[in-house]
Amino acid sequence: MSGRSRGAVGIWRARNARTPRDRAYLVYAVLMVGLVAIVPVARAVWLSATSEAGVAVFASPAAPGVAALVVAALWAGALLLGRDRGPAVLPPFLTHALATSDLPRSDPFLAPVLRAGALVIAVTTIASVLVGGSLLSHGLTDSLGVALFIAVGALVGVIATVAWLAGQAFPRTAIPVALGVLALGAVTAAVPLMQPFTPWGWVGLSYPGNGSPHVLAVLTALTAALTTAVPTLLNRLDLAGLSAQAARWESATTHAAGMDFGAAATVYQGRPHIGRRIRAIRPAGQLPLTFLIRDAIGATRTPGRLIVGVLAITSAGVLIALAFAPVTPGWLLGAAAGLLVFAGLGPLTDGIRHAASVTSDFPLYGISDERLLANHALFPLVTVAVVLLVAVILCSIIAGIGVAEPIVSSLTIGLLALIARVSNALKGSLPTALLTPIPTPMGDLSAAARITWALDAVLLAALAGTVGTLAFESPILLIGVTAALIGVGINRWRDRG
Repeated sequence: MSGRSRGAVGIWRARNARTPRDRAYLVYAVLMVGLVAIVPVARAVWLSATSEAGVAVFASPAAPGVAALVVAALWAGALLLGRDRGPAVLPPFLTHALATSDLPRSDPFLAPVLRAGALVIAVTTIASVLVGGSLLSHGLTDSLGVALFIAVGALVGVIATVAWLAGQAFPRTAIPVALGVLALGAVTAAVPLMQPFTPWGWVGLSYPGNGSPHVLAVLTALTAALTTAVPTLLNRLDLAGLSAQAARWESATTHAAGMDFGAAATVYQGRPHIGRRIRAIRPAGQLPLTFLIRDAIGATRTPGRLIVGVLAITSAGVLIALAFAPVTPGWLLGAAAGLLVFAGLGPLTDGIRHAASVTSDFPLYGISDERLLANHALFPLVTVAVVLLVAVILCSIIAGIGVAEPIVSSLTIGLLALIARVSNALKGSLPTALLTPIPTPMGDLSAAARITWALDAVLLAALAGTVGTLAFESPILLIGVTAALIGVGINRWRDRG
């Protein structure tokens, strides 16, 4: 081994070495976080899953097909995620030192892959425990079926980790493969006869109540075959890709630590690469139409972001329609729909963020700040309304649900989520007043205040989704949330600079 390789190994070992005191502090911190934050949330999720509404969802005849579709979406998402942030990521200095040494990539970069894989496996296993335990608590399955599904859930996490690494090793191939997996997953969910012929279909066949040990054996063989390819995938990682991912991840975590989650997300925002020669500013006689065309052309220049945003809004429309089905947790589905609409509006609101960034200076376009912001809001407003209406109407007709209430709810949630996006764009930097300690008998609450400030738009979007689905039951609550959203936005508009 050369001197450079020995130095890299020494750096690697020093980086991963921990003293007994460090380990004790780490264990103590994990226990405290678990007792304070994780245990109450886990209890609330368990109570929701074992309620009558939760069991009705898990025990529905369509549940195995939905499970197969979710697994296919998970594996496709892992492939796509690996293109931007794979599991084999170390700090930039360590990445350069280890990747330029004589060591094979499978030695130093295996540890972060194992840590990331452990997290993914834990999430998929907990999800399978939640589904199986819910059905077992109501006598709808037996212990053997639950144990089989839990084992399948762990194998799903292992395959997802390998797919995540494959996306990092083959970034160009990941896109068509992910789209193919997602399309086949949708076909498998719609045609149950396809389940025996697809890996995600095998997960549906192992669903509690109709599981088979043969499915576990086949999935185990597939997982073992895929894990043997991990060293080869690690050795295919190139220095340029590893360095770029390490630098972006460090920049994103730095912004996130400073409560600037918008800047952290911008680090992974794709650059426009399609239609750069297409003229975006087209005088259309009326100024609002000009802005609408301009924002639409701008969004299509990053087609990946646009497709993901439209899919998120479509999924939100499906959840809104299902929220009005009998014995379903409408408020929970509404909250998830609000979050999806808020996330899906991200690629559609670049114009709003631009308008918010220039409104604190002199007018640049010969129109008032109010008109500039209103014109840039037209494209996301029209898009979210059209996508939500189409998704809600189609899902309501297929599921045999009344159309009127989901339509009103979808339009309400879409409008409130857009208001939350505008308010978030006008937020600005962290106020210095929130850096002041807030001593209480329970400890310093300044960190909680800063987190609430950083995530206020996300929390309000989830709340808007909940009250949007409950608008017919509690209109006063809807009026209160709407007033709060508008009030926060107006206050930030007045303080914009």
